[in-house]
Amino acid sequence: MTFHTGEWAPSRRNVMKGMGAAVATLAAPGVLRRAYAQEPIVLLTWETYHDPAWCQEWSAANGVEVKPVVIGSVDELFSQPFSGAVQPDVMYIETGSLPRFKEAGLIVPFDTAKVPNIANITPNLAWKKYTDVGGEVVAVPYNWGTQPLMYNADAMAAPDSWRALWDEKYRGKVNIFDDCTICFPMIALSVGAKDPFNLTDADFAACEEALRTLRPQIRTIARGFDDAVTIYAAGEALLGYCQNIAVVTSLQDKGKNFAYSLPKEGTPTWIDCTGVSKKGDRDIVYKFINDNLSTKWQARFIEASTNNGVLDLAEAKAGGVSEATLKRTNIPDSQAGDFWEKLVILQKPEDFERRLQIWNDFKAGTL
Repeated sequence: MTFHTGEWAPSRRNVMKGMGAAVATLAAPGVLRRAYAQEPIVLLTWETYHDPAWCQEWSAANGVEVKPVVIGSVDELFSQPFSGAVQPDVMYIETGSLPRFKEAGLIVPFDTAKVPNIANITPNLAWKKYTDVGGEVVAVPYNWGTQPLMYNADAMAAPDSWRALWDEKYRGKVNIFDDCTICFPMIALSVGAKDPFNLTDADFAACEEALRTLRPQIRTIARGFDDAVTIYAAGEALLGYCQNIAVVTSLQDKGKNFAYSLPKEGTPTWIDCTGVSKKGDRDIVYKFINDNLSTKWQARFIEASTNNGVLDLAEAKAGGVSEATLKRTNIPDSQAGDFWEKLVILQKPEDFERRLQIWNDFKAGTL
């Protein structure tokens, strides 16, 4: 069994293999002469979100360099700005973590008036109530997605409950990913917690026991998107908690018969939102964010990555997203009236530090 408890550099899709060099350059200003007069726009972003070629294209058109730095977990996203290696202008933060980032001074109130393309965000995504912190909007959506139960369809029928992860017949064949923030809600749902973001002491005890008994089910904990794909493709896991349905579609591209289901207990769902730091609170940064929400940019993002983006079905089609790609996203399903009732949007937890300690003890095998 392999559990990674130290710091690590996440693998990304092939276009992101230069991340280490990018971080080194960011940490040593002056090593390379800037090609642009203005300060660069530094992003802390996720796999597939900002293809370097797209950023270069935007930079050439707007006279400002965009530097995407890829992170692999919410925990890493939070710690990176404090490390000194990266001083971001823009961060892509799921809704449940927005209060934490605001309280830490990592993001400032968001000026929505400077981003008219907010109008392109699908009305099905009720984002405003999740991005208001203390009466102020602190971010706007860039992408959303479900974190369902994924499984090898050649090995089993579609599971309808998270409890399938604890089935003894899958001992050593279960996978989850290394991210406390978005794994803990699934554990809470699996034990029947009434509110997965406001756990009682009894709920915490049940979650600890669930994690303790889950550990023998897992051979390797995934360290990101690419790592998960490798684990499943190698046959080291048959089912697990899916970080992003793009893991499933990537496996399908490799000829592997994987699928996903939305368990009856509810499916954790993230809305990754664009937040700006004090350093990033400038007009050119808002222009970049606004352009990222254009139909053209979003349609290209969806087509290239099979992420959901923020467009509704009609707008995605109008932007040129193919039917084949749409079928690999949640976008068509999201039009159904009961779809959103099956989802549990990530929110601020009652005690993140308590959750993190339990998570670290789980990984260390000391629960």
